[in-house]
Amino acid sequence: MSNGPVAQGRRVRLVVRRVEPWTVLKFSVLLFATLYLVFLVAGLVLWAAATATGLRENIEKFIGDLIASDDFKILGPTMLRASILGGLVLVVMGTGASVLFSVLYNLISDVIGGITVVFEERPSRRNRNLLQGQQAPAPPLKPARVPRRRSPAPPRPDTTPMPDMPEQVQPEQVQAAELSRRPSD
Repeated sequence: MSNGPVAQGRRVRLVVRRVEPWTVLKFSVLLFATLYLVFLVAGLVLWAAATATGLRENIEKFIGDLIASDDFKILGPTMLRASILGGLVLVVMGTGASVLFSVLYNLISDVIGGITVVFEERPSRRNRNLLQGQQAPAPPLKPARVPRRRSPAPPRPDTTPMPDMPEQVQPEQVQAAELSRRPSD
C-alpha cells in the first residue's frame, strides 16, 4: 500500500433562501391527489373484499347489537360519496397548508438567512485507488467460453470548476451598520 495523497471530494455549501409557492402548489396538488386516489381505490377494494367474505354483514350485525337496532346497514353509496367529498376537502386543505408553509418559510428565511445544505462529491472507489497510485482491483473472472474484452479506461474524476459562490460571512465579521440595511436581491 502506498502512502500517496488521500483523495478528497469537493464540498459545496448552498443556502436555500427561497421556495417558490407556485412550485409548491403544483407539487402539493399532484402529491395529495395521488394519495387521495390511492386511498380511494384501496378503500373500494377493501369494501368489495369485506362484502365478498361476509365481514361487512358481521360488522353490521355487531354494530346493530351495540345500538340495539335490528336493521342497521352500512350504506355503500353514502360511504363512497362521503369518502370522495372528504378526500377532496383534505386535498385542498393539504395543498393550502403546504403553500402557506412555503410562504412562512420565505418570510422566516429573510430574517435568519435560510437553511444551509452541504453537498459533497466523493470519487468512486476505483478512481480513489488510481489517484492514490494503487492498482485497481481486478474484475471478477468470467467463464472461459466468453472471450475477454479489454475494458475501457476508467473515467477520470470531474475537475470542472464550480461557479464562484459568494463568500460566507462569519457572524463576528458583521458590523452593526451592515445588520440594519437589507441586501438588494
